[in-house]
Amino acid sequence: MISYTKYITATGVIVGSGVTNSQLSDIPLENSQSIIEGVFDVEKYKIIDGEAVEQTIDFWIAVRIERNNLLSESDWTQMSDSPLSDSKKTEWATYRQSLRDLPTTNSSASSYDDVIFPSEPS
Repeated sequence: MISYTKYITATGVIVGSGVTNSQLSDIPLENSQSIIEGVFDVEKYKIIDGEAVEQTIDFWIAVRIERNNLLSESDWTQMSDSPLSDSKKTEWATYRQSLRDLPTTNSSASSYDDVIFPSEPS
């Protein structure tokens, strides 16, 4: 039995995989597709020049999205009509600045799970 992965030749994007008892050349392909031996995870690989290459995913995009959501959710704390005391507003302002500084303070992070988000004030 031979395991295989189908991919779009021009982009390397994986479109399917499977196992066959016959030769890879016997597996039907669309005009824009190619095939490679082995099964490769669509989330982790692209096929480039007939070789499976692990994709580098920019986790900072997800960090920025989460950071921006947290900033938006805490906007109210800095408004002039906020019910918070001045000292609490200062705590929230410090927290919000820590969110903005995430890329700098976590520069050695190599994945989303490595990023340490600041704790929200109580």
